[in-house]
Amino acid sequence: MPTRSRSVRTLTSGLRVLVVGVVVAVSAGCTTTGADEPARSAGQEGYVGVKGNVTQIPPAQRQPLPTVSGTSLDGRPVSTADYRDKVLVLNVWGSWCPPCREEAPALQRASVKTADVAQFLGITTKDADPAQPRAFVRVNEITYPSIFDPTGKTLLTFAGTLPPSAIPSTLIVDQQGRLAARVLGPISELSLVDMVDDVAAGK
Repeated sequence: MPTRSRSVRTLTSGLRVLVVGVVVAVSAGCTTTGADEPARSAGQEGYVGVKGNVTQIPPAQRQPLPTVSGTSLDGRPVSTADYRDKVLVLNVWGSWCPPCREEAPALQRASVKTADVAQFLGITTKDADPAQPRAFVRVNEITYPSIFDPTGKTLLTFAGTLPPSAIPSTLIVDQQGRLAARVLGPISELSLVDMVDDVAAGK
């Protein structure tokens, strides 16, 4: 009987060690690099905090994007052709979209940090009433313009480049009007600033 008791104690101790090991491993998998910055992961071109799919295009392989024009949320005409001297960051969003609300403050901060080399332009889609996206802009204190695109017609300009269901999504266009990078899904401030700086530097 003493031998059996020792065997039971040994087995119980072994199970405790195994359970603790599993808990530690799971906890390690949730580690982040900061409150807003998920850990680096494969397939993200080395950028931190990109939760979506990233496509980067080398300068020699870039193709021009078509010009997009429309009416801003405050009723003014706006066109991507107005910003050819800067890197252009196009962000597709909707006031109804939770990930869009999550990334909005990061986009605004990134637009301020890169204001010397980049212009941000939003495209708000699938909002039938402009009151909702206007409230979204006001709450998030967004200072860059957004094209009001309630039917998704403006997004059709990017057919073949941007899936219409990919909301939020971000396109980074170089100073020659060519697509340099595409992010399908939310992006962090740090990643966006790094990507804009790279494109501005000719990378």
